[in-house]
Amino acid sequence: MSICENLKSIKEFIDARANLIAVSKTKPVSMIKEALDCGQLDFGENKVQDLYSKSNELENESIHWHFIGKLQTNKINQLLKTPNLSSIHSIDSIKLLDKILNKKIDKVIGLFIQVNTSDEYEKNGFDIDFDFQKLIQRIDENNCFEFKGFMTIGKIRTDNFELDAKKSFVAMHDLKAQYGQNRQIELSMGMSNDYKIALDYGSNWLRIGSSIFGQR
Repeated sequence: MSICENLKSIKEFIDARANLIAVSKTKPVSMIKEALDCGQLDFGENKVQDLYSKSNELENESIHWHFIGKLQTNKINQLLKTPNLSSIHSIDSIKLLDKILNKKIDKVIGLFIQVNTSDEYEKNGFDIDFDFQKLIQRIDENNCFEFKGFMTIGKIRTDNFELDAKKSFVAMHDLKAQYGQNRQIELSMGMSNDYKIALDYGSNWLRIGSSIFGQR
């Protein structure tokens, strides 16, 4: 199937229940252009240099870029200079958040706090039982950044993929309920292999790559 056919099939299944981020990491600009021509506007990259390069090459005012990878503090300045950067989905430490909030920019960037819902050592993020209220408040007090919600990645090492995915997404659903009583909170969860499960638990942003662009 073509990129356009893949996008159409996924969007028909989503049926406006969530937003779709086409994860274009490792993919050439030509494939992103093809997706753009099919009406896809949100794209995700996990390396700052690749994101910065692709965004400058495309120069499309309609595109929305999402950074979804591990962010090193020495790459923050370059990331924030990315044209049409919409949000950062991987705020995984207090140190990183502090570094970002100290930056002054001329646009508002959305921030998602990354949560490790599977207790896997290779994953970054805050523990699910962390007190997030102070972090949210600090973001709220900053005019350059906006707290959007929470992000997680389903379990990698598992003998029961569906069950463990549900556990991660249920934990995020409960987190949204806990902190979203007086505000709107969005959830960034679900990838090519588990986005259908994530939808059942209220995901607002699906990060899908291989099901759109093919295997890397």
